[in-house]
Amino acid sequence: MKSVLPNDAILEVDSHITTSIKDLNSYSKSFFKFYFKQNPDLVSVISVESSEKMDFEGDIMISFNSKTHKTNLIKDDLNLFSPESVKSFTRGPSVTVKSKIKKIDDETIKLIGIPDKDVINCSKAQKSAV
Repeated sequence: MKSVLPNDAILEVDSHITTSIKDLNSYSKSFFKFYFKQNPDLVSVISVESSEKMDFEGDIMISFNSKTHKTNLIKDDLNLFSPESVKSFTRGPSVTVKSKIKKIDDETIKLIGIPDKDVINCSKAQKSAV
C-alpha cells in the first residue's frame, strides 16, 4: 500500500501475513517506509511484528485483540522517530478492524478495509530557534 501524506510525504506499507482460519488468528510482519517525493533516497523505516484474533460475520472479517510482539527502527534518515515512538506504533488491543472478504480462488482471498477509526497517529515535535 502506498499513501501520499501532507507535504509530499509518502508512506509505503508492506505486510507479510500468516492466517489460520482454523485457530482464528493471524500473525504479521509489516514494514512502514516514509520518504518525501523530492528526495526518495532519504527514508525512515519501521518494522512491526504483531498478532490478532479474528471472527467472521458472513463476508466480513473482524480483527481484534491485536498484540505487538516486536518493533524495530531499521533506518531513520529523516530523523522522525525515537525508540519510544516506534514502540507505540501499533493499533493496540482495544481497536477492532472490519474488512470485506473477496474470494479470489479456493486458497486466496482479498481483504478490503472498511474505514472506521483505525488511524495510526505519529508525529515528532520540532523545536524552533528563538
